[in-house]
Amino acid sequence: MTGYIPYRTASFLGPINEVHHLFAVMNGPCGEKQCLIINVTTIKAGKSHDTSCVLEAGAHPFIKHPSFLLYRLAQITRAAHIGNMIDKKYYLTREDWDAGVFQRIVDGIRISDDTSGRIIRYADQNGIV
Repeated sequence: MTGYIPYRTASFLGPINEVHHLFAVMNGPCGEKQCLIINVTTIKAGKSHDTSCVLEAGAHPFIKHPSFLLYRLAQITRAAHIGNMIDKKYYLTREDWDAGVFQRIVDGIRISDDTSGRIIRYADQNGIV
């Protein structure tokens, strides 16, 4: 049994290719005990990026450079898996999202052309958007 239970506005660092990236947790466990998580990634000069939700340095204490939400890789993940990875310190909890910034992340789910229909349906069905 996991001690940590993910919740709306939580954030954590999770590894992608051996580098920790910031994630936004968009909801507490739904009826199917899942959560929607969205990765935040740094904007790279000369590379295109989704402009649906751009976050400047300081929008979250972990963000040091202009960054964007990677809606095309949004995931519906078992809440127990997130909790287990945090309990094992494989994922690292970080500060909760500011309400205004979190609302911008929520709004981007519908704004982004990169958000899959499956993610939008899940967000609708679980009161995220």
